[in-house]
Formats: sequence, C-alpha cells, structure tokens
Amino acid sequence: MEKKLEYSFDDEPVSKFCYDLDTQKIEVHFRGHYDLIKDTYLDAPCIWVIENWEYAKCTLGDEQKRYDLNKHIGVFSLILYMKYNDNKELEMLVNTVDNRYLTLFFKDPKLSLK
Repeated sequence: MEKKLEYSFDDEPVSKFCYDLDTQKIEVHFRGHYDLIKDTYLDAPCIWVIENWEYAKCTLGDEQKRYDLNKHIGVFSLILYMKYNDNKELEMLVNTVDNRYLTLFFKDPKLSLK
C-alpha cells in the first residue's frame, strides 16, 4: 500500500522545535499548514509529531553519504519538502537555524498532527 501524506508544511516557518533523544520523538510547531486532503490552507497553530521510527538518517547538503540523525540534526527553521521516496522512507529537506540543509530519511515513522 502506497503511503500518502495528508498535510504539507512547505515553506511554513517553524515556530518551535523539540527533539527528545530518549524517546526518539520530534515535535515541530507551526502557525499553520496545508491540508492535502481538503486542498486548503489552515491558518491555525499545530504540532507535527514524528516518532517510533525504525531508523533515521540524514545527508548534509549535496552529499550522498547518510549519517545517523543524532550526529547532524539541528533546529529546523523550514521544511522545504517532504515525500515518501522509492524506498518507502519519509524524506524531508529541511533548513536549520544555522543555515544548513539536511535531507532526513525516516523508515516507518508514526506521524500525527495535533
């Protein structure tokens, strides 16, 4: 079964970022998001949660080598895109507050929107 995203945060500034190293849970706060099911923008605060992944890797800039997420994660300022790739990983390109570009890969994450 093909996985589909129900929402998008493309170019939506991050207002708060939390990464719990012990439970491997990421919370990203936004002032709004785009609902892909209803095809509409919702101008209301929300929290996107990524957790319980099988593995999480990242690449730096244009590099192809994948690193463990914990080695290079930074505070997100923008999510530039997210999609499920051909390997069925959640793939995200993010810009961090220190102006790095990271491509993140999560295998079988649990996603929720509050």
